[in-house]
Amino acid sequence: MDASTLKRLSGNAGALLAIQLANALLPLVLAPYLTRVLGRDGYGAFAFGAALIQFAAIITDYGFGISAVYQISRARGHRERIRRIAGAVLLVKLALFALVSVAVIGYVMTTDHVPGGSVYIILLLISILGLTLQPVWLFQALEKMASVTIYIVASRLAFVLLVLLFCRSADDLPLVAVLNGTGYLFAALAGLYVMRGRGLAPRWPGLKRTRVIAGASTEYFWSRIAVVSYGAGATIFLGVFGTASQVAIFSVAEQFYRGAIAIYSPVTQAIYPYMARSRDIALFRKIFVGAFFVAVLGVAFGIICGPMLISMIFGEGYQESYPVLVVFLLALLAAIPSILLGYPFLGALGQAKVANRSVFLAGFVQVLALGAIYFLGVGSALTVVIAVLLAESSALIWRARAAYPYLKA
Repeated sequence: MDASTLKRLSGNAGALLAIQLANALLPLVLAPYLTRVLGRDGYGAFAFGAALIQFAAIITDYGFGISAVYQISRARGHRERIRRIAGAVLLVKLALFALVSVAVIGYVMTTDHVPGGSVYIILLLISILGLTLQPVWLFQALEKMASVTIYIVASRLAFVLLVLLFCRSADDLPLVAVLNGTGYLFAALAGLYVMRGRGLAPRWPGLKRTRVIAGASTEYFWSRIAVVSYGAGATIFLGVFGTASQVAIFSVAEQFYRGAIAIYSPVTQAIYPYMARSRDIALFRKIFVGAFFVAVLGVAFGIICGPMLISMIFGEGYQESYPVLVVFLLALLAAIPSILLGYPFLGALGQAKVANRSVFLAGFVQVLALGAIYFLGVGSALTVVIAVLLAESSALIWRARAAYPYLKA
């Protein structure tokens, strides 16, 4: 790998890291304030809303965060082809947003137990629309992430600052939803503006071509749904069948887990288009070993310092989150290598179906575990996180078996 390639790869990874830090770690910075201002039940409702946004964003993404990146990275230098891909992607995403909106409104109209209240849940649609429209997939494929990173990071910073300035009690939960959604919409509109300025405005590709582009993403979509079943799905399960208090306990521990995943995500996102082109297995081995070593150190630190970190960051009312945190840290040791072996490695080597099937397996394991928890009546933050650990471990085992012949070659 020459110096220019390394510079481009590291620059793209740096931009993606900035976005992940803004999307995942800034809420962690905000969490100490929200746990105190909103109270345990209010914070649980906030976490439930965040999980709904994540779940809905997976639906509206439809796997284009993987398939469109691959298609556009292979079409670099062909402007009109890229514009047509972008047009198909945005059309499908908007259609899915319409379906999600109907589902959310139907949920609040037919359910008596709605964490945070009906108004709060409906206001979450603003955030979902903003995430639907963000063209991160385009700039990631072109390895030009710096073009939109500043807008996304600025919008997240503004959200945090405005919440600190204007949210004073649990009654301000709907305002949090409005501020969050406004930030996502600003970042989306800025990204679309930059996209147009680069001569890449979406172009209608025709219904037949749209179906082809969407069809190429369908398997990725179902794999993402499987992923969210043992991610946001766990929080949603607790919110629907448990209490807001249990959601809060679960979410406090999950913040550390998601923060760690967010740090690694830019590495996987940045190397995927590079691996799709070069298939540099030697470089991947080095990245894999280094990433796992850092994960082990982080897990050891979290187990030792967990009680102190929870009290210091979230307050004294969340010590019940420590056992949940320990299980999350164990799940992290499975999740990090599993993520690296997935689409950045197996997917780039033409084995995307293997990676997808591992996710289906993990989702199936999670659904079975949550079903058992429900029927046994033992639903709690701790039992749900054990289900997450089982799901992550099953995905790792599947992917490791498939990747081993390539890694040892």
